[in-house]
Amino acid sequence: MLATYLSRENNFPFPLSDLRLESGSMGCTHARVQNLNRLIKYLTELRREETINNDDFNKLVKMASAAFAEAEISNRIDNVLGSKTLNKALNDQLLRFPA
Repeated sequence: MLATYLSRENNFPFPLSDLRLESGSMGCTHARVQNLNRLIKYLTELRREETINNDDFNKLVKMASAAFAEAEISNRIDNVLGSKTLNKALNDQLLRFPA
């Protein structure tokens, strides 16, 4: 709904897919935070101009926040699992060498 609702606006400040940037870097997290901030400012501007009402504003902010949180949690889980997988693979390789 968020993408559909906001895609009607030609002057949307950035693509919604930016909230779900894929990467394990802290730079990606920072970029996501900046994009979320820009989105909230944009929604606030729409609300101030009475383009959207309070209910729509609240729903859109909740949806954007949920998308942001989902991407952050997924990224952190992927980092932990990737790190554990890498450590296991390295340990398996080390065990193959004769002592």
